[in-house]
Amino acid sequence: MGTLLRNYDPEKVSVIFNNRGLRMFGDDIFKLARAGDNVSLKVGVQGDGTFVENADKSATLTITLQQQSPDLPYLENCAERRTMGPLALTDANDDGRNIFALNCRVQKLPDRGRGKDAADVQFVFIIPRLELN
Repeated sequence: MGTLLRNYDPEKVSVIFNNRGLRMFGDDIFKLARAGDNVSLKVGVQGDGTFVENADKSATLTITLQQQSPDLPYLENCAERRTMGPLALTDANDDGRNIFALNCRVQKLPDRGRGKDAADVQFVFIIPRLELN
């Protein structure tokens, strides 16, 4: 039986915030994480359990840009001005998976540092409601 091989192409990944395509990603492009679990288990004193559904669909999207990305000043400005906008993530490597969310914001100004090498800069976006298409 043959081995299943697939290609990954980082150029097939795009991130758009407030209608601006972000450029010059660092060693990582993004990390998408839900804020909470989909379900939890409530267990009583006698061991009986009930599944509790969590209605929280919020998430965070962390993107990594190079320190010379022309989008750093734009995103820093969005953080300072509390800009709210749409956020779109497309990954053509993942069978055309698209993520789109409204009313997203940059969580805070990122930490910055300088050293021997050009450092990456991470921005965290808060997504109030993440729906996977």
